[in-house]
Amino acid sequence: MCNIFSEIFEILDIDKINSKENFDLFISKLINHPTPLREAVAYKLEDVFCENYIDNNNCKIILLSITDINPNVSRCICSVIKKSKKLQNMLEIMIIEKIEEILVRIPEKEKIQNNKNHAKNKLIFSLYWLMEALSYCLSKQYIEKIYKILQITILFSDYTIREKTAKILAKIDNPDIDLINQINKDKNFYVNFYTKLYK
Repeated sequence: MCNIFSEIFEILDIDKINSKENFDLFISKLINHPTPLREAVAYKLEDVFCENYIDNNNCKIILLSITDINPNVSRCICSVIKKSKKLQNMLEIMIIEKIEEILVRIPEKEKIQNNKNHAKNKLIFSLYWLMEALSYCLSKQYIEKIYKILQITILFSDYTIREKTAKILAKIDNPDIDLINQINKDKNFYVNFYTKLYK
């Protein structure tokens, strides 16, 4: 345990990463490492992030980190994505495909019923953070796929998923009127928060 904390302090002390090899090593600690270490790397990534070092392999690691079991890691990774156009371009279709996989794994009745179980909660957690990440990666290239996702997620009993649906829709130019109407009718304050963006 002492070694882990020594490594955490070393990570938090990094000012800059000067080579792709070191960047890849740094990114690799986002998976298959203890939670405190993953959180430290995710926290520091925003400071030392370098778009020039991003490739498909470390992009896949970042994709996995979006749905880390620790929401602090997920939050930090989404913050990095928000600021990197290159990551947004590389991750958009990967995030869409992950969301599609999750939606297939949740039975239809489970999407619209509020019964809780551990397996469903894990999927909802992952879906929540993937939709948050997607809200920073939107392009016209995959708009049809995105609409198909939103048409499903707007019906979820879990308001946090409907809220992310509204957030994504608010960032789309000339959004689908049927989806807007569904959000306008939503009784949840956090979902309705976005309705003023459509007016």
